[in-house]
Amino acid sequence: MTRLSFKRFSHIAEYGTLRAAQVLMSALPRSLALKGGALLGSGLYYAGVYRDVVRKNMEFVNLWPAGEQRRITWNLYRTMGRYAVDFLRGFPPLPRYTVVNGKVLDEALAKGKGVIILLGHFGNWELLADIFGAKVPSLSVVAKPMRNRYVDRWLARKRDAASVHTIYVDNALRKIYEALKKNGIVAILIDQHAGSQGTLVTFLGKETSTIRTVAGLALKTGCAVLPTYALLCSDGTYEIVLSEAPAPTVEGRSDEAVLAECQSRHNAILSAWVMHYPDHWFGWFHKRFKESVRYD
Repeated sequence: MTRLSFKRFSHIAEYGTLRAAQVLMSALPRSLALKGGALLGSGLYYAGVYRDVVRKNMEFVNLWPAGEQRRITWNLYRTMGRYAVDFLRGFPPLPRYTVVNGKVLDEALAKGKGVIILLGHFGNWELLADIFGAKVPSLSVVAKPMRNRYVDRWLARKRDAASVHTIYVDNALRKIYEALKKNGIVAILIDQHAGSQGTLVTFLGKETSTIRTVAGLALKTGCAVLPTYALLCSDGTYEIVLSEAPAPTVEGRSDEAVLAECQSRHNAILSAWVMHYPDHWFGWFHKRFKESVRYD
């Protein structure tokens, strides 16, 4: 078997496993499926899957004592297992949810300059697309294409079914501008390492490369920036919280100074989420602090 054919076979097998899990999770009552997800998370914890990355990230930010870090990590795996179940099951039917401060979205759209939904890999960010896709005039999400094209097409179909348009990161700026000019809503994740394309900004108390896209778009278009998350509660319901990131003063300041302040404010908001609900941030599994941490 050639390398290319083996890769294709592995991608098909991965996709088949994903769809089989989707069928199984969808067939079970949601309460039972969520328990199964937590059990799966426990298994991944004991198997050590990505646990070294999580440990290094937590030790580096050093926000909790060692014993608390271990407790958070255990809960993290179980919580992510529950989120994975809801992601696989898909919607409808939607789980019960409440929206906190939903008026800020209506107020932002009334200004007519478009809206950026500021996201991290926190809570169930995909659920937001399912809920708001059918409720707002135009919703797009910015995403990287998956390495597995079969999984990527599956994700695209899920978003299309929720009336959500996918903007892929390659040459994304033009499409984002077009969406904002039409007073559309664009959801953008900002909590992954941005490499050489980002700038060093404090996140969880440590400087790390952060994308400039949201800050730059807010400065150039005047669009509203609404940090938003969907948090899974202990009773299986979701709490969806919207807020507004206030724009910094522009007069008499350079663009770079304004951009830096925007980025700092955005990272501070995401940091507050993570510090308050550390076991709901999937980003612990990412190599977020590559400037300072050796992950290999």
